[in-house]
Amino acid sequence: MTRNQTLQILALAAAMAVGAGPIASGQANQSAPARSQMDELVAEVRGLRADLERAMQASMRGQLLGMRLQLQEQRIATIARQLSDVRQRMRENSAARTAFLGPASPDNPKEFEFFLGPLKQQLAALDKSDAELKAEEISLENQLQDEQARWTAFNAQIEELERASTGRGR
Repeated sequence: MTRNQTLQILALAAAMAVGAGPIASGQANQSAPARSQMDELVAEVRGLRADLERAMQASMRGQLLGMRLQLQEQRIATIARQLSDVRQRMRENSAARTAFLGPASPDNPKEFEFFLGPLKQQLAALDKSDAELKAEEISLENQLQDEQARWTAFNAQIEELERASTGRGR
C-alpha cells in the first residue's frame, strides 16, 4: 500500500469516526430517555403489584370479617332465644305460683294454711327454680351484651375497610 492510499484510508476512517460520533451520541441520547421510560414503567408495575396485593389483603380481611360478623349474629340469636326461653319459664313459674295460691283469702289464714300446707314443697321448688332462672337470665343478658359489642366492633372494622376501599380516607 502506498502512502496516498494509507492517507486516504485514514481520512476515510476519520470522516467515518467524525460522522459516526453524532450518530453514536444520538443513540446514546435516545437510550437515556428510553431507559428512563423503562424505569418509570417498572416503577409503575411495581406500584400496581403493591396496590393489587393491598386490595387482595383487604378483600380477604373483609371476607373474614364478614364471616365473623355472621357468626356473631348467630351467637346473638342463640343467646336471645335462650334468654327468651328463660323468661318464658319464669312466667310459667309465676303462673304456677298464682295457681297454687289460688283464691285463698287473707281473711281466713287457716284456710290459707290448709291450701298452702301440701304445696309448700312445690312452692319451694318454684322459688329455687326462679332463683336459678334469674341467675341464668342475668348471665345471658351479660353474654348478649358482650356478643353485641363484638358484633359492633366487627361491623366497624368492615365499615373502615369499605371506606378505605372506596378512597374516602380514614
